Amino acid sequence: MKKGTLILLFVVIGLGIVSIVLMRKPWSNSTRSSEMFAVKDTSKVTRVFLADKAGSSLLLQRNSDNTWNANKSVLVDHTKINLLLTTLHDLQMKIPVAASMHNTAMAILGSSGIKCEVYAGDEIVKVIYIGSETPDKEGTFMILEGEDQPYIVQQPGFIGFLTPRFSTDEIKWRSKLIFNVAKKDIEEITITYPNAPQESFVLNAKVAQQQGFIQDIKGNLVRTDTLKTNLLLNAFEQLYAEGFYDEKVFTKAERDSVFAQPAFVKIQLRLSNGELQQLSLFEKPIGEKTKDRYDENNVERSIDPEKFFAKVGEQDLAASVQEFAFRRILKKKSDLQLP
Repeated sequence: MKKGTLILLFVVIGLGIVSIVLMRKPWSNSTRSSEMFAVKDTSKVTRVFLADKAGSSLLLQRNSDNTWNANKSVLVDHTKINLLLTTLHDLQMKIPVAASMHNTAMAILGSSGIKCEVYAGDEIVKVIYIGSETPDKEGTFMILEGEDQPYIVQQPGFIGFLTPRFSTDEIKWRSKLIFNVAKKDIEEITITYPNAPQESFVLNAKVAQQQGFIQDIKGNLVRTDTLKTNLLLNAFEQLYAEGFYDEKVFTKAERDSVFAQPAFVKIQLRLSNGELQQLSLFEKPIGEKTKDRYDENNVERSIDPEKFFAKVGEQDLAASVQEFAFRRILKKKSDLQLP
């Protein structure tokens, strides 16, 4: 065999070996798709389990009406769960983590990664470990369970890191919906003003609509404007809090201090099925973010006129409620009675 032919043969063999090696690399399109992290049919996802290295965990479960619960009891904010499902659907592998960053990425995933188990029924669809942001803050370190190659993952159209969307903190998932009750389902409304008892009242839906009366705090009948009582009965749908405070922002001691004070108003809703829903609003001192800081005489207020602290039922949580959003149910006896 001629020397030139022999050299050419070695080159061909060498290129073949290199091609085989490259094809076996984890980033090869033949074995690793850019969508390897994605869950493409999120309509079949029935639950998502999240756990972090600090020992916190969260179970998100889909209900038959397509709402979601956190840890089997807390209604989930639909915008948050939709964002998570959209993120899972869109996850795209950008590039494998470079060899120079491999150990760093694995250390991050091992020390602070969040485990995300995605289920369809009882079957695990995907198990992903989510790490922190990349140095350029445009991607997120991730790795699939059973793999030893971490990747930089992104969501097309979004610049930033995705870790916050996989939070194990229950309060971040909690729905802000406070009341969502149709008029036909209301049996009785009790609104109490501890510091102004003369403005407290009880509105029985049937009596108010058929006879035009409510009761004052002493049980006396008060003739009312039926248009106004009907507006109140229709006002308990789609009422949302601004948000819930977590322990870092509003400690239990601070909550207890607020809730130990007389409420500005207590609202109790008794439904026709016997269910009782309650909300207590407490005055909130002005703060750095208070917009309407001064009254009509240009005197600085002590109480924020636009927001309240709120306690929902017997939950040991504090929420922030906007006066504007709840104005339609913050009625007094004098607002409803006829002159």
